[in-house]
Amino acid sequence: MTNLIGTALAQVSRTDLKALQPVKSGDLRQYIVYGINAILVIAGILAVIFLIYGGILYITAGGDAEKATKGRTAVVNAIIGIVIILLAIVIVQWVRSLVAGTPV
Repeated sequence: MTNLIGTALAQVSRTDLKALQPVKSGDLRQYIVYGINAILVIAGILAVIFLIYGGILYITAGGDAEKATKGRTAVVNAIIGIVIILLAIVIVQWVRSLVAGTPV
């Protein structure tokens, strides 16, 4: 066990300054893709939360037609949103591959 601790401490004391270098300033495309991907991930999380919320509304409607309709509409809209987000991810990756000149 002490051998593992000694190995871990030895790794911490080693510094690799090249790994700490920032991304080159010419990589604007990479920053844009990261930003778009972050927005799409947040939108996907929100869509899943909205899907769960709609499902809970639908399940707890208890015979109330208005609540059931509201829950069903929320579920359908969340599914449509998830499909649009997935298509957006595919489109971003496709455009990135076109700009970079690499196959998908």
